[in-house]
Amino acid sequence: MDGAMFDDKCTVLPIWVRGTLFNITERFPHRSKKNPESETSIVITHKGGKKTKHVAHVTTLPRPNLGPVMRLQFGHDVKEWLSKAFNKTYLRNEERKAHGLNGPTIERLMPFWEFIDIEWDAEENTFHFRAWYTQGDFTENIPGGELKSTSESSTSSKNKFPEWFTQALDDSDN
Repeated sequence: MDGAMFDDKCTVLPIWVRGTLFNITERFPHRSKKNPESETSIVITHKGGKKTKHVAHVTTLPRPNLGPVMRLQFGHDVKEWLSKAFNKTYLRNEERKAHGLNGPTIERLMPFWEFIDIEWDAEENTFHFRAWYTQGDFTENIPGGELKSTSESSTSSKNKFPEWFTQALDDSDN
């Protein structure tokens, strides 16, 4: 899972996925979601097996000297499911934005992974989303709450961030 799926309501389809695995490069050559041929659907498999269908679009934007970038774009309804199914990643992303950090820094400070399974059904013209691996509840450092060191429970009143957080940021500069 990636913060862009929450922030931008899309995911980039890597070249090896779109060309070799899904074979959709020719199927979605359009730049705009307004083009009706860019429309597709996403079927979400929820816990317990319930499935819901959602409108999506695949757009391809040419980039000189780099090759085109292909994005699977979806609506707020899919983002809502993602934020619940991958709640820990969603909350970490909110923490990243609240502290003005980049992705690699917050992932170093709050290390864990959650995985989404995205599959393509060419016959049905449909992507399938399933929460493949998610984390359990937080036991410490709840996003939105005060960040606490696991070795020290107090923070300096002079610092905006806890000492362990500031130290981690300092160490990342080295």
